[in-house]
Amino acid sequence: MYQLLIVDDQTVLADDLADMLPWHTAGIDVVHKAYSGPEALELMVEHPIDVVVTDIRMPGMSGLELIEEIRKNWKHVKCILLTGYDDFEYTKQALKLKSSDYLLKPAEDEELMEAVRKALQERKREWQEISSMQKAMYALREQLPKLREYLLLDLLSGKEPANSAALAGRLAMYELPLRPGAECRMLLLRLEPLPSGYNAGDEALLEYALTNMAAELFGDRMRLWSCRDANGFLVCVLTPKPGTGAAAGSAAAAALENEPSGSAFAELDGWVETQAVQLQHAAKTYLRTGISVLASKSGQFPGDIASMYQSSLAGFRHFIGSDSELFMSLAREPERGEPRLLGELYRAPSLGTLLELGQWEAAEQKASAIFRELQEEWYGSQEHILETYLAIASSIAALIHRTKKWLADTMGEDFYAVASRQPIQSAEELQQWTQRVMDHFRRSVSGVEKDSRSAILRKVQDFIHEHLDSAALQTISEHVHLNPSYLSKIYKLETGEGISEYILRIRMEKAAVLLEKSPDKIYEISERLGYQKPSYFIQLFRRHFGLTPQEYRNKLGV
Repeated sequence: MYQLLIVDDQTVLADDLADMLPWHTAGIDVVHKAYSGPEALELMVEHPIDVVVTDIRMPGMSGLELIEEIRKNWKHVKCILLTGYDDFEYTKQALKLKSSDYLLKPAEDEELMEAVRKALQERKREWQEISSMQKAMYALREQLPKLREYLLLDLLSGKEPANSAALAGRLAMYELPLRPGAECRMLLLRLEPLPSGYNAGDEALLEYALTNMAAELFGDRMRLWSCRDANGFLVCVLTPKPGTGAAAGSAAAAALENEPSGSAFAELDGWVETQAVQLQHAAKTYLRTGISVLASKSGQFPGDIASMYQSSLAGFRHFIGSDSELFMSLAREPERGEPRLLGELYRAPSLGTLLELGQWEAAEQKASAIFRELQEEWYGSQEHILETYLAIASSIAALIHRTKKWLADTMGEDFYAVASRQPIQSAEELQQWTQRVMDHFRRSVSGVEKDSRSAILRKVQDFIHEHLDSAALQTISEHVHLNPSYLSKIYKLETGEGISEYILRIRMEKAAVLLEKSPDKIYEISERLGYQKPSYFIQLFRRHFGLTPQEYRNKLGV
C-alpha cells in the first residue's frame, strides 16, 4: 500500500538503497528512485508517494529545495534527509521544513529502515486523525452540515433557483462564503463496494471520513462543499480561497479572484487532478476502500452548478461506467467531433493475422500505424482508446489460447493489471502495453515452436502464405510429409480452425488488401487468389465481409 521514493545524484547509491534493502519489512510495497530533484518531482506527479528519502547535496536542485517544493504540493508526504555533512545549518533548515528525520551518511541500513517506519507511522496517525470515525459521528450529529447538504442538493436539482433572492441569505446563514460569479469546479466521488470488515451501516461514516480527507487535501487552495445525491455519488463543489490562485505564490495568485487567464485555469486543473489522485490513494490506504472520481470543467457559481452536475453525471456514465477506481477529468476532454471508424485498426492484414503468421517486423509496423492514427486523429478520445484496446486484447488472447497457453502465464503482470481493472487512459500507455504483450506472445511462440506439432503448424501456415493461389490440403500435406487426414485432424485440434477455413480467411484478407491498394480488376484479383470463377469469389467475399468486392471498394472510395 505504501510507496517510497529515493533521490540521490549518486546513481549507484540510489540503486543500492532501492534494490538491496528489504523494504517490505518496513511496510513498503513499491520503491521508486530518481537521480535529481526535477526527476523526483515528475515521479511525485505520476505516483502517490508516501515517503521521500533524499540526499541534501545535489547539483541543480538540492534536497532542501526539493523538500520545499514537495511541501507546496504534497504536504502530507514524509521526507527524510541524507547527507555526509554534519552541519547545524542544514539541521535547522530541515527542521523548519518539517522533515521526518535527518540522517548522516553513511547511515546504517536498520537506522534508515527505522526512520522510514517512523515516517509511515506519523503519516498513518495524521490520516487516522483526519478520517477519525469519532469525528465523523460527531459531525453527523450536527445540524449545520445537513442544512448545507440540503441547500446544495436543491441547487443541483434546480429546486433552488440560481438567481433566487433568498439564496444569498441562506448562504450567509449556513456560513458558506460564496459570491455570485465565483469560479467553481465539481467532483463526483463514488465509493466502490464495501470491503470485508464493513457493514452497510458504515457507509455513511465512510462517506463522511472521505469528505474530511477531501477537505484536507484541497483545503490549502480551495473550499469544499459536499452532499450525497440520489445516485449515490458524493458531490463536491470546489471554490478557490481568497488570496490563492492557479499559480499559488506567484504573480498570478490573485487572478482567479477576478478573471483567470487560460494558463491559470490549466494550472489549477492540473493541481485538482493531482489532489484527486492523492485522495484515491488515501482512501485505499487508510479507509481500505476504492473510489472512482470525475472532475468537471470549471464554471461559475451559482448559475452553472446545475448544468455542471448534469454534464458530470453524463461524463461519469460515459467514461467510467461500472469500472472501478478510475479517474477522469472533463477539463481535459477534447472536442470529440463526429466519430469515425479507426481505419488502420481494421485494415487488412490485421495485427492478429501478422502475429499469427510470425511476421514480427510487419506486426511492429502495423502497431505503429494503428497508434499513429490514434494519436493524430483521436488523441485523448477514451472511446477510441477503449475500442483499440478491446480489438487488440481479444485478438492476442485468441492467439495465446490457440497455442494452448494461459493468458496469465504468457502475459504476466500485464494480464493481472487488466484483469484487476487498472485503467488504460492514454494512447501512450496503451501502445506500451501492446508492445509488451506482443513481445510476450513472440517469446511464447518461440518456446512453443520447439514442440514438433507447433513446428508443423508453422510450416503449414508459412506454405499457405507463400502459395495462397494454389494451397490445398493435398499440396500442404505433401510439403510437410504427413497424411492429409492426420494433418487435418491435428491442425483442427491445435488451432480450433480447419485448414480450409484458415486458407479462406487468409485469402479474404488478402483480397481486401488488393481491392484497396491494387488497380487490378475484380476478376484478376480472383485469379491471383486461385479462384477461376469470379462469381464464386464474389460469393465468398460477400459471405465473409457482408459486402461484394465492388461495394467494398466503393465504401473505401477506391
